[in-house]
Amino acid sequence: MRLKNWKNLFFCILLASSGGSWCCIRVDATESATIDIWHPKNLASTQVTYRKRCQNLEREVINSLCKDSGELHTLNSQMPLNLTQQTPGQTEEPENTQKQNDSPQLELQPSNLPISPSDSKEQLLEAPEINYSQRLERLIQLLRSPKLSPESDSDRELGLRVRLRPLEQQLPPIEQPIIPKFKPIGYLQGRVGYFQTTNIFSSNDRPIEDGLIISGLTLASAYFPLGPKTFLNGSIDGNLIRYINQSQYHYNQVRFNLSIYQHISQRMFGEVSWSNQQLFYANNSDRPDNFKAGDRLLNENSLQLSLGRRDPLTPKLTLDSFYELSVNFADPLSRNRIINTFWVSLNYYLQKPLQVGINYQGNFSDFTQRDREDQFHRLFGHLNYRISDTSNLNVQAGRSLGSSTAENIDFDGWFFSINYSLQLGQF
Repeated sequence: MRLKNWKNLFFCILLASSGGSWCCIRVDATESATIDIWHPKNLASTQVTYRKRCQNLEREVINSLCKDSGELHTLNSQMPLNLTQQTPGQTEEPENTQKQNDSPQLELQPSNLPISPSDSKEQLLEAPEINYSQRLERLIQLLRSPKLSPESDSDRELGLRVRLRPLEQQLPPIEQPIIPKFKPIGYLQGRVGYFQTTNIFSSNDRPIEDGLIISGLTLASAYFPLGPKTFLNGSIDGNLIRYINQSQYHYNQVRFNLSIYQHISQRMFGEVSWSNQQLFYANNSDRPDNFKAGDRLLNENSLQLSLGRRDPLTPKLTLDSFYELSVNFADPLSRNRIINTFWVSLNYYLQKPLQVGINYQGNFSDFTQRDREDQFHRLFGHLNYRISDTSNLNVQAGRSLGSSTAENIDFDGWFFSINYSLQLGQF
């Protein structure tokens, strides 16, 4: 009888040790498989070199995780990554910046200041996606985070035992009022800039080096949708333009603009616009022409047709191209002309807020009321730094070239400009 008891005890010990060993083997195998799956050496073969590979890898990892956890809807609602590329023209309202022509092409005034036409359409064109490796690393860290184990029956029972008994009479819940999200219909922007050139008056026989200080305000409307891909925009600009040395030529500018923007594709847009600019003398003249402060020296209406395109060459490198046909009707009539403008810009995104690039601009003007033709070329580099969501800094430097059939007109010279803009408010 005692021997039989010893046999039973020995059999129980053997059975318990075998079961524990089997459980440990299963746990080790599971942990080993999990570690092998997420080991960095095995992930090295899936590094992102192209955007398509990155997106395919993200989908495969997310699908595998969702199958394991059975919570696809929870993952999709909490995933901080954008799995599909957004089209700026379709997913958000375009930013309302106004392209401008800060000075006229008068014989005694400087030519167009170098402000890129693509700056006003920055959010209307397809922006390059960058930092794919960072997106993948964030995804892997999210998937490596420990999962919450499902609540067992004993835990639920314990929770029910310690849960406070609800009040028999509870007050009805107070419904919070739904506050509509503010959608601005316009904005006010201020700017200040400095423009320096070795030939301020585009003179052939007596080039003068001087600078301009430009300060102004822009009151612009939002891009109101007229259709799924069509928008209406208007703005009013006021600028004070002051010379550093040639103070007798100070002038003020008022500009009105109304445009219809058409989103042709993710990479291309078209625009039809009308603009009116008026220039006024700022100081009295002691010269023989005897003009007074406030006298208007130019009133010009322009009808413009423009096309723009952005082609991503690499995740950080883009090629912007722009063409504009402008028909100008001016007072005095001698300023009536037709202008063809070409603009090509190669931009590199060093970081998200910092962009550098090289640009070429060509203007060809044909005056309709007199025998005169101008050709103007500008080759320059730029640096654009977005300080915040409401402020921006732009620096440009380069060379201007060109000539005219009119006597004593020559556009050759070096230039440098720096411009700062700040959004003052929305309404």
